[in-house]
Amino acid sequence: MPTQAQKAAIARIFADLIKADRIIDTGEMECWTNICLRYDIDRDMRVKARNISFAQAINTICDTDAGALREDLLGDCRAMTVSDGFCAHSEALLMVTLISMLGSDNDMPVDVISIPRSNFNIDNASVLYVENSYDEEINAAIRRDYRTIFKELQLGGFHFVYIPTIIEHYRTTPEPLFKDILSFLAPNLADDQLDHTYTRLMDMTTGEFCRDMLCNKCGITELRNTPPAILVKIGNSFVGQQQFANYLKIEVDENIADTVRTLVDMCTGMLSSDIFVINTSEERGNQFHFHGFYKQLLDIFLVQSGTRSDIIINPRKEEIIFKGVGKLSDVNRRERALYTLLLCQGADGLDFRKPAAGSPAMRAYEKRMERIMRRYTAIYEMMGGNPENAPDLKTSSIRLPIVACLKRSLKKLDGLYNPEDYHITSIQRGMLSVDISPEKVFVLPYAEDTPDKAIPLMESELYRRVAAL
Repeated sequence: MPTQAQKAAIARIFADLIKADRIIDTGEMECWTNICLRYDIDRDMRVKARNISFAQAINTICDTDAGALREDLLGDCRAMTVSDGFCAHSEALLMVTLISMLGSDNDMPVDVISIPRSNFNIDNASVLYVENSYDEEINAAIRRDYRTIFKELQLGGFHFVYIPTIIEHYRTTPEPLFKDILSFLAPNLADDQLDHTYTRLMDMTTGEFCRDMLCNKCGITELRNTPPAILVKIGNSFVGQQQFANYLKIEVDENIADTVRTLVDMCTGMLSSDIFVINTSEERGNQFHFHGFYKQLLDIFLVQSGTRSDIIINPRKEEIIFKGVGKLSDVNRRERALYTLLLCQGADGLDFRKPAAGSPAMRAYEKRMERIMRRYTAIYEMMGGNPENAPDLKTSSIRLPIVACLKRSLKKLDGLYNPEDYHITSIQRGMLSVDISPEKVFVLPYAEDTPDKAIPLMESELYRRVAAL
C-alpha cells in the first residue's frame, strides 16, 4: 500500500489529468472513484493533494523504490486519459511527462518543474531551448536543423522558441524603429536608459536569458545550473489558491532533432484525432509578436532596476567592494575569505557533502576537503590572517554560521541588478556556489589603493596561488 505522501501525490496527478482538457465527464468520475478505492485515497489525502505541486507529486513517486507502483500508476493514468474515448492535446502533454518520468523504458534525462504562474507564463506546448553556458555543438546543430526542428514541433502542436533567432530578427529591424517600440512599451525610460536597454537586448544570449530572466527575475532556480535542455510548457494547475505553471525539462545534445522527433511522436501518438490546431504564427519582416513568450521577454527585460556591479577584492585591506553599490559589511576575515574562495571556484562551487562512514567515496571526500582547506587558508593568510587560525570549514558547526553571516550581509546590499547572481546558492544540500560571471570579478594588487587599478580575477596573483593548490 502506498505511503501517505504517495497517496497525496497520486491524487494530485489524477486530479491534474482530469482537469487537463477543462472537461469533467462521468467516465472520468467513475475512474476517479476506482482510483481512490484502489490506492486508499480518503478525503484528507485529497485535501492534502491540493497543496502540493504537480512537480512535487511526480518526484514523490519517482523517489520510491517500488517500481511496481510506478508501472501500475502509469497504466491507470493511460486508462484515465481515454476514459471518455478522447485524448486531447493538453492531456497528451501530461501523459508524455508521466511516461518520461515514470516509464521504465525511457532513456531521456528529464525533470518536471512547477513554478508560480505569475512569475513566468508562456503558452501551453511552447518549447524553449535553455542553457547556462554556451554549447557550441548543440547551438550549431540547432542552427543547422532549425527549420526541421521548428516544423516538426509545429506539426505536433508545439511552438519552438530559440533566443538567438528572436534576437537576430530584432537586429534586422532598423534601430530607430526598434527603439520607438521599446519607448512605446516603456515610456518612462530616459534616452540613455533606452540606448542601454537596446544594446543589452541585441547582445542577449540564451545563457544570459536563463540566468538573468528565468533564474533571477522569475525565480526558476531549478535552471540555475542546468545543462542544455528544452523546456516544454505542459499546463497549469492550482496549488492551494495560487496558480502554478508546469514544465517538462528534457536534456539535449547535438542530436536535438532526434529528441524533438521522439517528443512529437510520443505526443501525437496519443491523440484521438488526426486533426488538431497548429500555431502557424511567426515573426516576419517588421512585425513583432507581443503575446505569450515574446511579451514575457520584453516585459521582463524592460522592468529593470539596480546596478550590474563589478566585484573588487582588496586582500590588503580585507575589503570586498561591489562597485557602485557598497562593501560587504558586518563580516569578519573568515567570511570574506570564504566568499573570495567561492568567487575563485566559479560555477563549480564547493562540495562539502560527506558520504557515509566506510563508503568508497570517503577517500575522495577527504582529498576534496584537504584541497578546499588549503585554498581557504591561503586566502585567509593573504587577507592578513594567521594560517594556523583559519576556521575548519570541514566542520559543519563552524562552516554553517560563516555561510549564514555571509548571506545576511549580502542581502543588505541594496541596488544590485539581479542580486541573486551575487548571493550564495545551495546547489544541493552541502554544495555552495556564487553564480556570478568571472568577467565581473576583479582583484586589487597589493601595491595599489584605488579600485580603478584592479585587474581581472583570472589574471591576479591571488587566483594563480589558489588555483595552484
